[in-house]
Amino acid sequence: MEEKYFCRNCKGLRNHQEIFKLKTKGDEGYGSFQWVEDYSIIKCMGCETVSFLKMYGDTSMIESDIHGNPDYFYENIIYPPYLEKSYEIGYKRYLPLSIRSIYSETISALKADLLILTAGGLRAIIEALCNHLKIRKDNLEERIDLLHKKGHLTLSESQRLHSVRFLGNDALHEMEKPKKEHLYILLDIVNHLLTNLLINDKMIKGKIDMMIETYDEFIKLVQNKVNKEMLGKELSLTQILDKSKRLIIKKNFPEFEQKIIDEIGNGTIDFMTVISADKEPIYQIIKQPEFTFNW
Repeated sequence: MEEKYFCRNCKGLRNHQEIFKLKTKGDEGYGSFQWVEDYSIIKCMGCETVSFLKMYGDTSMIESDIHGNPDYFYENIIYPPYLEKSYEIGYKRYLPLSIRSIYSETISALKADLLILTAGGLRAIIEALCNHLKIRKDNLEERIDLLHKKGHLTLSESQRLHSVRFLGNDALHEMEKPKKEHLYILLDIVNHLLTNLLINDKMIKGKIDMMIETYDEFIKLVQNKVNKEMLGKELSLTQILDKSKRLIIKKNFPEFEQKIIDEIGNGTIDFMTVISADKEPIYQIIKQPEFTFNW
């Protein structure tokens, strides 16, 4: 193929091989208006990504060349729709459903060049994120500031989010059509935010050691550290956890251990018993608990 077409995988204009082509044409008004519409399946000659190309032209589609002579042009549309810049998050399954649905619709709007809807969608993603993190305020400006004050964002990150808010407000309230390149910049900001706050921890959980912040995470760790070699032995929690104790925030450890003792007492925990509740409690392992996945 002489002309280069956009490859959504390579993110740029690339040479393509035409795998299949169907040509159609017609006319109206006894030939005064003529049109052609061709459909092709094309494959990138670099990464081999397959796309669908629709090419349309008619007798009204005329522009002048550099010498002022009339020259026909064609409109090319590539399917599936694509992002020319930036990227779509690859691990959307880790996003909460409320955020994921808005994000997907926003990406679809940008691919379809619906720029006002895209700006509104980016703003709505921030609103949905605040709802998910239980940031309650009357307006988005205050909610973004609270994201920083509560430690979810750095100051510079919160300032970038205000840029998303400004563009969304202008698009929705003033009907101002934003520039596409600005939307790509703001999409990068939103992608970075969602990845840092909602995706990265879930991706690495269970693969590398992470700090334990809640009792639920703590008891899962204890259950997974107990093995069959410990059966019948009398051990402290420190001995059971071994090096994994470093994952527990120091000030939380006494509270978590007391809760374990309470749950052994009421029968919630049945794989070990308390032998001694002195300064450092000692436990006897009765059975090996079922392995618990950390997700």
